[in-house]
Formats: sequence, C-alpha cells, structure tokens
Amino acid sequence: MPDTMNQLSPSNSVDSEADKLFNQGIQHFQVGQFQDASHCWQQALTLYRQLGNHQGEAQCLGNLGNSFYLQGNYEQAIEYHEQDMTLAREIGDREGEAYSLNNLGRAYESQWKYQQAIEYYEQSLLAAREIGNWQVEATVLNNLGNTYNFQGKYQEAIESHRQFLVIARKVNDSRWEITALNSLGTAYDSLGKYQQAIEMYDESLVIARNIDDRLGQAYSLHNLASAYFSQGKYQQAIEKYEESLVIKRGRGDRGGEARTLGSLGLVYHCVGKYQQAIDYHDENLTISRAVGDRLGEASALGNLGLTYRSLGQYGRAIRNYEQQLLIAREIGDRLGEVTSLGNMSSTYQAQSQYQEAITKLGEALTIARQIGYRSGEGACLDNLGNIYYSQGQHQQAIENHEQSLAITREIGDRRAEASCLGHLGLNYYALTQYQQAIQNYEQQLVIAREIGDRFGEGASLNNLGAVFWESGQLTEAETNLRKTIEIWESIRTNLGNNDTHKVSIFDTQTAAYRLLQNVLVAQNKPLAALEIAERGRARAFVELLEKRLSTKGQQMTFTAPPPSITQIQRIAQSHNATVVEYSLVFEQEIYIWVIRPSGEIIFCSVDLKLLGQQPDGSSTIAFGSALFNLVLQARKFLGIEDNLRDGITGSSFKAISSASNISEPLRQLHQYLIEPIARLLPTQPNESIIFIPQEALFLVPFPALQDATGKYLVEQHRILTAPSIQVLDSICQQGKAQSAENYFDALVVGNPTMPTIHLTEPPVKLLELPWSETEAKAIAPLLQTQPITGAAATKVKILEQMQKARLIHLATHGLLDDIRQLGVPGAIALAPSDGDNGFLTAGEIYNMKLNAELVVLSACSTGQGKITGDGVIGLSRCLIAAGVKSVIVSLWSVGDLSTAFLMVKFYQIFQQGVAASIALNEAQRWLLGVTKMELEDWIEANRSFLNPTLRMGLRRRLHQLDDNSKPFQHPRHWAAFSAIGQ
Repeated sequence: MPDTMNQLSPSNSVDSEADKLFNQGIQHFQVGQFQDASHCWQQALTLYRQLGNHQGEAQCLGNLGNSFYLQGNYEQAIEYHEQDMTLAREIGDREGEAYSLNNLGRAYESQWKYQQAIEYYEQSLLAAREIGNWQVEATVLNNLGNTYNFQGKYQEAIESHRQFLVIARKVNDSRWEITALNSLGTAYDSLGKYQQAIEMYDESLVIARNIDDRLGQAYSLHNLASAYFSQGKYQQAIEKYEESLVIKRGRGDRGGEARTLGSLGLVYHCVGKYQQAIDYHDENLTISRAVGDRLGEASALGNLGLTYRSLGQYGRAIRNYEQQLLIAREIGDRLGEVTSLGNMSSTYQAQSQYQEAITKLGEALTIARQIGYRSGEGACLDNLGNIYYSQGQHQQAIENHEQSLAITREIGDRRAEASCLGHLGLNYYALTQYQQAIQNYEQQLVIAREIGDRFGEGASLNNLGAVFWESGQLTEAETNLRKTIEIWESIRTNLGNNDTHKVSIFDTQTAAYRLLQNVLVAQNKPLAALEIAERGRARAFVELLEKRLSTKGQQMTFTAPPPSITQIQRIAQSHNATVVEYSLVFEQEIYIWVIRPSGEIIFCSVDLKLLGQQPDGSSTIAFGSALFNLVLQARKFLGIEDNLRDGITGSSFKAISSASNISEPLRQLHQYLIEPIARLLPTQPNESIIFIPQEALFLVPFPALQDATGKYLVEQHRILTAPSIQVLDSICQQGKAQSAENYFDALVVGNPTMPTIHLTEPPVKLLELPWSETEAKAIAPLLQTQPITGAAATKVKILEQMQKARLIHLATHGLLDDIRQLGVPGAIALAPSDGDNGFLTAGEIYNMKLNAELVVLSACSTGQGKITGDGVIGLSRCLIAAGVKSVIVSLWSVGDLSTAFLMVKFYQIFQQGVAASIALNEAQRWLLGVTKMELEDWIEANRSFLNPTLRMGLRRRLHQLDDNSKPFQHPRHWAAFSAIGQ
C-alpha cells in the first residue's frame, strides 16, 4: 500500500484533450517520470478549469501534489494539496477532503513538521470515520503511526499500527495486512525489540508468499534484513537484502532497488569491506539520480561520506556531506540537515578539529529542537558529550550525556538509552570513579539483553571487565571478559562461512582477548593466558582450514573449538619444534610463551617502557608506535622504502651500509624478542623454531636479527612462521589429506606483461620486473620446465596450470589486501588478456583446489597482507586455504641478482628432499657466507643452466672485490623471504 493516496484514476471521458493529457501523466508517473507527469497534469488542469470540470481539476491537483512530493519538492506539494482540500470543501466532497488532508500530513511529515502533520492526519481520520471510509482510515492510521515513530513516540506508533492491522484483518485485505505488519515491525525495531520485529516481518513474508505478492515479499525481506543487521547478524542480513534486491530488479522497482543497495553498502561497511560498501553506495547514488529521488541521492552521499571517513579520507567525506546538506536544504528536508551536519561534526572530531565539530553539532541541535525531533536532539547531545570526552572535559561530557539520557527515556528509545549509559560509564571510568562506571555499564548491559543487542551486550561486558581490572577486582574482570569473548564468538558464528567478514569483525574484537591475558597473568595463570592468546588470533583462518578438512560439507557453518593447553602441547610435539608465541598487550610489555618439543611451556614478559624513551627518561611515543617504529628502522637498514599505510613496499637500490657493522635496530629487536628466551631455544642449528608473531611483528625479518656478537639468528636456528599454533596444525592435517592425483612438477612464471589498476586517477600500470624474468629463466632449467614470461603469462593460462602443478614459482607483483582501497583485494599480477584484467585475486585463489606442495611468491610485498587480528591476510593465507602445504613469501620487494642466486640454491637443496623451510634457511646461510671465490666456482659448476645474463651480472658485481669478500653478506640480499607452513 502506498504511503500517499495517489488519485490516479482518469475521468470517464477519454475524448477530450484534457483526458488524454491526464492519462499521459499517469503513464509517466507509473514509470517514475515524475517531471513529465507533472507537465502533463498541469496542462490538463488548465483545460479542466476552462471546462469547469471539478472532478478532473481535483484529480489533477491531488496527483500534482503527489508527484512533487515524490520529487522531494514539499512546498509545491503542499500548495497543490491545499488547493485540492479547498476545492473539496467547496463542492462538499468529504472523501476528497479526507484524501487531501492525509496528503498534507505526509508533506508536512517529510519536512519534519510533526505537529502540523499530526493535526492534518487527525482531521483526515475524523473525516474518514464520519463517512465510513475504512480505506482512508487505515491509510491515515499507518501514516500517523509512522509519524509517531519518527518522533520517537514508539508506543503511540505501535497503537496506531495495531489499529491499522485490525482493519486490514477485518476486511480481509492481505496486502494491507502485509503493510501493517511491516509497519509494526519497524516500530518494534526502533524500540530495540528485534525479536518482536522479526516475528512481524516473518508473518508478513508468509502472507506475501501465499498471495504471490512479489512487491510485498521484497519489502518484508528488506525489513527482515534490517532487523538482522540491527542484531549484528550480518550474513543473514546480506542474504535477505540480496533476496529483496532480486525481486525489486525483476519488477523494475528502481527506487526500491536503490534503497536495498544502500542497505547492503551499510552492512559491508560494518564488516570492514569498504570497497564493496563504496560500490553499493555508488550504484545507489546513480539510480537515485536517474529516477529523480533527491532523498535517496542525499542518503547515498551521506553513506559514501561515512565510508570515506572510516578510510581516513576526511576531505572526501566532508565533500560528500556538503552535497548531502545542499540537497537537504534545497528540498526542505530538515531531518536531512540534522543528519548531514552531525556527519560533518563526527568527521571533524575524527581529525581532532573539536571546535568545528562542536559548531556543526550545535547547528544540528538547533534544527532538531526547532522541528521537535526529539531523538535527533538526544543524539546531538550524546555526540556533544563524546566530543567533550575526547578533549578530556569529562564533567561537560557527563552533563550532555545525562540530558541525552533523559530524552531517550522520555521517548522510550532503549537502544539510544543504552548508548548514553555506556558513554556515561566511559567518562566515570576516565575519572577513576569506578563505582559510578560500573553502575552505568550494568544498566547498559540489562537493556542490551532485553532488546537482544548482542554487540551492545558484548561491549557492556567488555567495559565492565576493564573497570574491574583497573579497580583490582581480578576475579570479576575475568568473569566478564570471558563472557565478552563468548558473545564475540557467537556473533562470528552468525556470519556463517563468510571468511572475509569473520576476519573484519574479529579485528574489532581483539581488545577483550588482550585484556583477559593481562588479567590472567596478574592472577599468575600464564597457561590460561596462552590459551586466550592463541584463541585470539587467526580464528577465521583456523575455521576456514578446519572446514576444508571436514567431511561434513562446505555449506555447513563451522566453528573451530578454542585451543587447550593439551592441544597446544601436542602440536609442538608433533612438529618436533620449539614454538615461540608473542602477544602485544595493552601495558608496555610483550608476553612470550616458549613451547618446547617436550611439551614444557615457559612464560616470560618483556618490559617495553624504555623503548622510545628520551634521554631524560620521558616518553613521547606510545609503546605500540615505538615498537612499530623500531621494526620500520630495521627494515630501513635493510634498504626498504616502507609506505605500509598505503600497503606498498619497495626496495631502495641506494648504497647499503657494510654488513660488518651491527645494525642497531636489528640488534634491538633481538634484544627484545630473542634474548629474554635465548636460554630456552634449541642449541643445534638443525633444530627448528616456529615463530607465532602478532601485528607489527609479522613484518620482522627474524632470520636477520643479530645478537651482541653480530651473529644472525638464521645462522643459529631453522626458522618458520605461522599465524597461530592451530593454523600450523591445520596446515599439517591438510597436507595429509591431499589427494595423490597425477600432476606435473613445476610452473615457473616471471615478469608477465604488467596489468593496469584502473580505479586510480590516472590509471596506474604496474612496473616491469626485469630481474624477475632473469630469476625465472635461472630457475626453470633446474626444475626441468620452461619459464612463462611476458605476454604469454596470461591469467587464463596460469590459472589452468596452477591446478596441476606440484611446485609453483611466481616472480611477479603481489599486491596487498585491498591495496590503497583500489578494489584489488590481494592479487597476483599476470598478463591481461581478452575478458580479464590480469589480476588473479586472493578470492579466486581461495576458491581453487591446489595440490602444490610449495608455492614461492618472489615479488613485491607478497608477505605482508593487511595486518589484522587474524594475522597476515595476504596471498599466502589464500594459497594455504586452497590446499598448499608450504608457502615462501617475500616481506619486501625483491628483484636483484642476489635473489636469483638465492632461489637457485634454494631449489637445489629442496630437490634433495628436505622441507621447504629448511632449504630456505640453508640457502640463506649459504648466500650470506659465500665468498667471491666460492661464488665464482659455484657459477662455473652450474653454468650449464645459469643464463649469460646472470653470469655477466655477477662478473660486474665481483670485479673489484677481494677473493675472500662476501658480496651478499648484507641481510637485504637474503632476509626478505619467510617460510609459512610446513
């Protein structure tokens, strides 16, 4: 049922020019061509007035009002509806008067003039009841309920919609019943009563399917998705939105399609998939503009601004919000003004431009009060409190939050009430008034549970855990944090088998895992802390691998059980390796656990307070930033040009300092990461260490860390890395489960014709990698295959051969996860061909079935995917998920003579039947220690397959060196590569 009473029936005569124009207007209106419809009706109106045809005149006036209303031109809509009302009263048409009064109410409601809207609705309702017109009565009750809902008067809204539902059932009108149930669901949703909302939507969907009402199904599905979205059930929300979208597209409902696209964009934004969110919002914007939906256009601009703000692109966000504000003012959308001004304020706040933020929020607050928009007023006050909190002005923050709290309780907005209580708790926590903080968080928790808000429940418990921790109540802290983790994990379960969503959600939930480690260590429970540290990393990856190994089928939702100490000990014993797990916790320390092959577990913590400290003892850098800076300094020493925020890493070819000097950054990293546990590490070089890093530590070149004597770690130990202990075990199980199908030995690719990234301005063509081609040509003869290079290395060809190869070597660009948010979600650059852009994406790799024992990614930045709570989300992760047992990746851009020699030596050792990690370490030790004379002898011994380019390049490099000099001793030549897996 439409929101406005569209009087679209033509007059009985079809002979007159007026009737023809009237019918043409209907045709334009029905396909969304509102301007053309208005033009026809204005001409028809003139003719009807000349003919004295009051019925035709009234129909034109009503339709013109509805047309301008749908174009967002509310003032003109009001003008025509007032003329329609006046005419109806003059000719004694009480029914026409009821329609026009209802339409006036809708127009004023859209201008957020709620009181005037309600007055017109009540007059229309009175007229409808006087003449016994239940159609108008039902429509007005629905519109009246919607207005109460907008005002935040949810109980009044529910009462109006219930009366509407009674009428719909009394007259046995299924379509009206569908509308009434959806409206009731919306009111319950606004109250935070999600389960009741879902029941209403489910009931409406059943009716719509029974009567084959496709449009009713589409809107019931859309609303059902919104309720799941409110509960944080993102995968279910996406599925329902997509079902709705299919129906709307099938019916040509462009406006409905645009709104659903916008909703999908918001879901993807919430799970951190910003490029997909932008794509949906852009499509929403395009359609809204095409159909002349100004409100939809403004909404899409606002949502785009929200996504750009989350990406830190504040200037772009502000430009979108300014366009949103301009449209709101042009069409008289006062609520839209409040929304866009509030968005601008949040963006300025994110940049610490607090005065600008307060100014914009003040403007929004004034408008909200002028139009009686109580929920908007409460939101503005709450956000003002947040700004004052950011400035450390906690008393002013509390005053604003309390005013907001009073409004939320007045209008019955339970969700907003919970938010205010949480913000009050935050301020009392900052003031160390812990009892008041606990009281507010406990009230927030009660509401979250009442309304079924799992995210809110988790946040409340997490905050209570933090307060109890700070106040020394460790038992209570542990209890609340464990409950928090249970909720976070149940939310991830609701994401089904969508791996990428799980990663994004998990990244926002790691705080509870870290804080609980603090609490457990403080209670002298280091083993329990290890269980939480392991439980708090690479969860989506573990579940992905376990699901792939499961015999229960791919469609089942799989939740991996949390690891136990017994399981962790078993994994270390099965690998006959010493496992070292690092955890970066909130306080200025690193937790380290060493799990020996015997199963013995030793815990220690490392104080980081001195890291980043000034000579006078003051500290200007947070410990996390200081550690990250130390990692960057170490990489700079290795000749790496880092731009990690953009996701691109390059290598400098400038002169590199002599390796005879100890690198202070590499020495410091050894001091903090290795020396505290050195006595616990194996003493024999052939014994393995498996490092489980976290965050910035994934970028550490562990083989190149130096002790006080200048000796590198790779000279003392065999080194592997893994995202978590459970992942390590899953990789091992995956290797055992692989089929024994026949496949050929090796696929070697080097320097394909490079593709272009088209989402930049201007488009960027990736640089050629000539040394990668040299590398491929050096390796291929050793592996008894032909290298595929240049234009021949197309995506289609390589994809086909990857699925048959036992060993895959890719010497080409590897791009990071969603590089610079350009829509390339982790990709290997191959030669473009007809029908594809040349990028083999991580998502495509994930869906492949690979039987390769080993994949080597020798290229740009392949080792460092997006550093998240799930570990290295890079190409290595997707390759392992696709079935690969071992992956060797580069931690920075490589492409030099030394890389070719390292790879040739690596494959010579690997072909002797040793593990890839062992072969890599031995090749690294060989390259760092080989002398000029030894290298010349090695080249001569292998000249049968080493191409002339390599031999000539080496002669130039060695020409002026002494026979006993070590040309590739510097770690830049050999430390880039890291082994992941077995």
